[in-house]
Amino acid sequence: MAKTKELSKDVRDKIVDLHKAGMGYKTIAKQLGIPQSCKTCEHVEDSTHWLQIEPLTSTVQGVTMFRHRTPKGRYECTVSGLRWVCDRDVILKYHFRNWYPYSQLLIDMQYGQGGPLLDITMELGELEEVHLPHFVCLGTNPSLRNEMKILHVEEHGVSVEEVHEVTRFHAKILHPKFSAIAVILSYIFFGNVDVHCDVVLYMAVKKATVISRLYMLLRNSSQKEAVRDREKHQVSQGYSELVLSSPKGSLKLNSWFAVKNPHSSSINPEKIQLLPADTTPSCCKMVMRNTGVDIEMELIGDDERTVWRDMVPTDEYIPETHSTSAVLGGRASS
Repeated sequence: MAKTKELSKDVRDKIVDLHKAGMGYKTIAKQLGIPQSCKTCEHVEDSTHWLQIEPLTSTVQGVTMFRHRTPKGRYECTVSGLRWVCDRDVILKYHFRNWYPYSQLLIDMQYGQGGPLLDITMELGELEEVHLPHFVCLGTNPSLRNEMKILHVEEHGVSVEEVHEVTRFHAKILHPKFSAIAVILSYIFFGNVDVHCDVVLYMAVKKATVISRLYMLLRNSSQKEAVRDREKHQVSQGYSELVLSSPKGSLKLNSWFAVKNPHSSSINPEKIQLLPADTTPSCCKMVMRNTGVDIEMELIGDDERTVWRDMVPTDEYIPETHSTSAVLGGRASS
């Protein structure tokens, strides 16, 4: 695994424990929220020296809330990728907001979503800086950073703020005033933008059959929470969430990809689409006989190029040989 950025002792200890339990370093990185690499933008500058911390979580009226209390320092939330700088003790909480109610408003403003819509509240203190996550890949078009703004959704309307600096995965603003807040991108570029995404699989073994559902999600977006909410009943019925390897490079938003699994008896639909953040992610259902073979999967673009490939080994999905809890939230790339 690549050298991490000033991980806390708790996170370092967790890495050691998970590795001793047989989990690969790539799996651990994904489970702990350490950002995935993208070869398309690996030359783009990113800010460094962030202490990664896990939030305290709670559920209020069905909404998952995340809360951090931190002393002076530079921090990154392992759930959302949100970063902040404070020069004294602060307490902040946030939750993901759905982009859908603001879709038409963004179109009227000639903008598209560039990252998650986060509703952030300061319970104590103020921040010197906040670095909002974005899912836009700057590798093919670095000038896109000049087309990014910050959207504030307030009780009586919306406002747009200039970005102080855009790095590989974040947009920085100084002395932020919070509301629901997000990175947005000029609409003229939004329809053809390259983005970072993740692939998630929900899987269950039902006697002689393996049933799985594969999703493509924009990275650090509210789509992951939406999918977890959609799948929570299935998880209670024995399904497991597996965060698979990410595509090695960026992909075009709104593109279609054929799903291939050589051992599957049924794939429905046969293609899935990488959709914007205000849309429920595209999903395909795969059914295969439980014959004790590794599950091999590919995503192939319209140009016939394989953009993603991964494999779930037999011992990760057969309950008799592998604990379900060990694969929840992450697994090793092939």
